[in-house]
Formats: sequence, C-alpha cells, structure tokens
Amino acid sequence: MKNLYNIKLFMLGCLVVCLGFLTSCDDDDETTPNTGQVELLSFGPTGVQHGEEIRFIGRNLSKVEAIELAGVTVAKASFLEHTSELIRLIVPQEAMEGRVTLKLAGGEQVLSKTMLSFEVPITITAVTPEAKPGTNITITGTKLNWIEGVVFESDTVKEFVSQTASELVLPVPITAKTGKLVLIGGGTEPSFVETEQDLIVTLPAVTAIAPATVFAGENLTITGTNLDLVKEIKFTGVGAANVTSFVSQSETGIVVKVPANASKGTIKLVAHSDEEVTTTQEVVLHLPAVTALTPAAVKHGENLTITGTNLNLVKEVKFAGVGAANVTSFVSKTATQLVLKVPDNASKGALKLVANTGVEVATTLELTIVLPAITSVSPSPVDPGQNLIINGTDLDLVKSIEFKGGAKATTFISKTPTRIEVQVPMTAQRGAITLLTVKDYVVETQAQVTIVLPVITAVTPEPVIAGNYLTLSGTELHLVKLVVFTGGATVSTFVAQNATQIVLTVPAAAQTGVLKLITHSNFEVTSDQQAQIGTAAPNIAYYIFNDELRSAENDAWQKWGGWGTTNQDLENTEQVSRGTKSIKVEYNDAYGALQLHPTNPQALAGYTHLVLYVYGGSGNNRMAIQLKTTAGGFSAEPTFTLKEGEWQKVEIEIKAFGDISGGIAEFMVKNYGTNPNTVYIDDVGLR
Repeated sequence: MKNLYNIKLFMLGCLVVCLGFLTSCDDDDETTPNTGQVELLSFGPTGVQHGEEIRFIGRNLSKVEAIELAGVTVAKASFLEHTSELIRLIVPQEAMEGRVTLKLAGGEQVLSKTMLSFEVPITITAVTPEAKPGTNITITGTKLNWIEGVVFESDTVKEFVSQTASELVLPVPITAKTGKLVLIGGGTEPSFVETEQDLIVTLPAVTAIAPATVFAGENLTITGTNLDLVKEIKFTGVGAANVTSFVSQSETGIVVKVPANASKGTIKLVAHSDEEVTTTQEVVLHLPAVTALTPAAVKHGENLTITGTNLNLVKEVKFAGVGAANVTSFVSKTATQLVLKVPDNASKGALKLVANTGVEVATTLELTIVLPAITSVSPSPVDPGQNLIINGTDLDLVKSIEFKGGAKATTFISKTPTRIEVQVPMTAQRGAITLLTVKDYVVETQAQVTIVLPVITAVTPEPVIAGNYLTLSGTELHLVKLVVFTGGATVSTFVAQNATQIVLTVPAAAQTGVLKLITHSNFEVTSDQQAQIGTAAPNIAYYIFNDELRSAENDAWQKWGGWGTTNQDLENTEQVSRGTKSIKVEYNDAYGALQLHPTNPQALAGYTHLVLYVYGGSGNNRMAIQLKTTAGGFSAEPTFTLKEGEWQKVEIEIKAFGDISGGIAEFMVKNYGTNPNTVYIDDVGLR
C-alpha cells in the first residue's frame, strides 16, 4: 500500500528549539535543593519512535520501580540504565501518547506534567475493496491504533467500531462516494496516509420497472438492489419532475407516485451521496391519442368532436392559427371523446393535445376550417364606384372586403353564400382582394380586381405658355376624353393621343395647378402632376435676376444687407412668374429696402428701360426703385403699385432716375409706406 507522510514540525518547534532532543516535564527546577524526593525533570528525545531509546532525567530516580507509559508499563528490570539521575529504556511497541508515571516502592507514583508522544510511521496493507454506505469496512496495517480519523472525501469518521495496532474497523458514512481514503495519524508529527486504491461505494441499481405503461399520479414500482440508498427520483418531464417522498422503500424495491408533469424517458436515482444512477429502462406514460375529427371541415365558433383514447387526460388543445389558437375549456370531455368550440382564429392544420403532464401530442389528422372562397369576379376591368359581382362559396361569412391600396367595403348591395355584389371604393386599386370574415379572420385570395385608370407621370414643357403644346405622359391615357386645368379650362380635342401620351393645346384660361382626367365612363381622376402655366420670355436684353443674380465675370450682381426686412429669399419657390425661382422680400419697416450691388458700375449704360415682374403678397401697396451713385448721391425714386395675388410687369425709363452717368453702386427695391409688406420679384433686367 501507499504511505504518504505530511510532517508538521511547527507543532513542536518551540520545544525543539528550547530543549534540543529532550522534553521538559516541568516538575521542578534543577537548582532546587535535593530533598530526597523522586523528581522527573525531562525526557526525550523529541520525536522518538517505538523501538528506540528514550531517556528520563531527574533526581532520586534509583527509587523508581517501573515507568508506566500510556498503554504499557516497563519494569526496572527492562531498563537499559538505572541511576539516581538517569533511566534509559526502549520504547515498547504498545506505548501510546500520554503522561508518564514513575512507579515507586510503597505504591507512590510521580506523574509528569508533559505529554509523551512519538513519531509514528503508519502503514496500510489492505482495505475492504467495496462497501455499502452504513456498513463497516476493515483497514489493516501497522500503528493503526494511532489513527485519529478517516476522511471519505467530504466526510470524516472519528468514531470507530474497533481499533488495534494492526486493524481498524469503521462505518461507511451514508453520504460517502467512491474514492481514496485518507487516514489521519497522531504522534509528535501528525501524518496523513492515503490509500492507494479507491474504496468502491455501492450505489443503487434498477432491474425492472412496472407497470410498463403508467398514468401520471399512479404508483410505479422500481425493483433492484440497494434501493434503500435512494433519497430522490428524477423523472423525465416537462420542467422538474422530482420525487423525494415515496409510497414505500426497501433495499430491493421502491414504490413511487408518478409526478403530474412526468413524460416518457429514463429516470435517475439520486443516492444520499448525491451520486445519480440513470436507468436503462424507460417510464412510458399513457397519453391521449386521436382517431377521428368530426366534422372534417368546420366553421369558426362551431363544435368539433375529437374521438380517441385517454382524452380525459387532455388539459388544452392547440389549433393551427393566426396567433395562439388554444382551447382550455371544453363542451364535454370523456376518455374517448372531446367536444370543444373552434377558436375564431383557427386555421387549417394538425392539432396538438396537451396532456395534464404538459406533454404535447400532435395529431396525424388535419382539421379543415370552412372559409369563404372566390371563384370569379366581374366585370373586368371595373371602374371605382361601379358594382362588382363576386362569385364563390361560403361568402355569407364575409364581413368586409379590402381592395388593393387599403380601400374597404363593409356594406354590400347583396350577399348570399354564393354571391356578393359590392360597390368598388373610389380609392380602390388594381390587385387581389382580401376577405374578412364575421369572426375577423383574414382570408387572402388570388382573385384579381382589374381597375384601369389613366395616370399622368410627367408634364412637359414646364412652364408652358397658353396657346402652345403641352405633352402629358403616363399610362392608360387612351381612356381619357377630357383634360381639365385648374380654373376650369377644359380640353376635349387633342393634337395626339395614345395609351402613353396626350398632346394638347393649352387654353388661354388655363392656370397653374393640378390636372383632372375624365374617362369615357365619366370617372374623374385627379392627377398629382401639375401644369405650370407661364408667360412668354420677357423683352429683357440684360438680366439682373433670372432664377439667380447675374454672375458674369466683371459684371456680376450681389445682394447686400438692406434694411427693414425680416426675410430676403433669392431662392423662393412659393410664387414664381417664370422659371423655378423668384425673390421674396418681407418688410417690417415702411421704408425698408432690398439692396443689390453691381460689380460693374456702368451696368445700366446703353439701356433705356428697367424691367421687373412683381407680385403683391400683402395687398395693393406702393413700392419704389432708387439708385445710389458711385459718388455717394441718391437718384430719384420712381414708384409703382403692386396688385395683390397677381404678377405684373413694371417698366421704368432709365432717365427717370436722373443723372447716373458716373455709374451706380447700389440698386434698391424699397417699400413705400406699408408695414408689414410682402412682395415677390422675378425677371429683373434691362432693355
């Protein structure tokens, strides 16, 4: 066997340092006068072993008849040396740790104050190879009478059945596990001796499980060996299915009630040591089974009858459905028949029966849900607002019809199981229709409603002048018989027309805005496309502003800060006379000004008129134009009147400003007495 010594010298270090190899018994001081009494002063060496020599030093030791050690007495005849001051002897094998007693004639004795101990080399020769918790094991070896404890992994046994120098008998703890043992030895240098081989701790074993198939809540009998070691049984289950209280338990059998959430599978026996033993046998539980569904096709809200076996074990039925379509309350329930109401969101498919144990059983049979179906729609194509005929089956279940684009019809002209007549919503689009049943179940159909309407995708040119050609591009434009401009101007005769294009002449009364298309069926379609009605290009030879300020090299115009305004927007798109942008000025001063600066002081030289287009945004208010010369003087300020809500052309003769031959530094568009005032300006230039 394997011997392992873990020497802890520090336990006796103080004695070794103080006395060398001798141990003081603290009976007396060596300087005390000799009174004739027997005194034991010291003994040693420290750590002496059995069979080795030990010395006792004192006074009047010649009176000692014997020395009694724990476990054995040595008569003076066995002393190696015996004088008044010294006794030498061999430590007997039977000696144990304890106090030393000097035996004197006449029955007197002297007891040491110090304990005598030994260095004990413990050995193991054999250990019981296998044992059941609660039974005894035997360890043989040497110096086993010095064993103070035996460690079984986490359990330490300190009380033994019997103990001698060569044999130790002790019980196996109920929580012991298979593994090596560690023996704790005493002596001057405590030791720890580990067994070379594992002690095999017996575990429970199962030989049979009965009955072969069991109901949850019924008793299950487990047969085997050492089953009295079991403290818990773990079943396969939905969640933890563990049992710690048994109907009965013996060494060869356990009767246990099957948990409510147990399912088919092996079981685990848990010993007091927490070791788990998994069975090779499986527990098979009775489960519900379905043999028939009636009717095979059922409507939402109607009763469904499920026929089969063990149906009394069902606590829930799960339908295929839109979302959770589960039923936990039944019309009736027996072992062979289950009657329940079909959920409103159930769909076609197999059912799942949930047993009381939580185990789910899927049916091989599929349930068919009766739903409305469409076989045909007419007419095709159909206009919004026109009546649509839908033919099919179970159409009496329809509550509403949704057309492509989201338009819904909730009222019908007529409805029977085979026919629905409904007015097509004005916003309906081409595509498949969706039916919503009276149980709010959505049925996606393949039935296509063809709604053909003209659509404008582009309008060119932009802007267009009245009397010129306007081209409308798009789809289904051959269905158009009239084009109506904003303001009411209508065109019924086209220059050209086909499915993708209409070319027409713009009426004089046409206004900027969206276009309306009237089909041959008199259906009105308002387009999201606009016609931009403009004017002919103004008679301007030199532009100061034309969608932006002039930016020619050495002849550009800049916007300076001005005054008395809250907004000067040179990229305005709210009101535009021509092009895409105009200038918007919002005045908050009765005489505020928009201030422009030419980089060419002689920009006006050679021209006779200033031209600009203005739009009154706040009323028929007066405005003025004033120039500042390069010499710092101010010109005259010709005025003009705005027209609210209309564009008008303003022309001012250059000579009206006075003498500006020296050049100009500033060009100002001034408010003239109205606060607040908003004005739009476009196409500013010279001719």
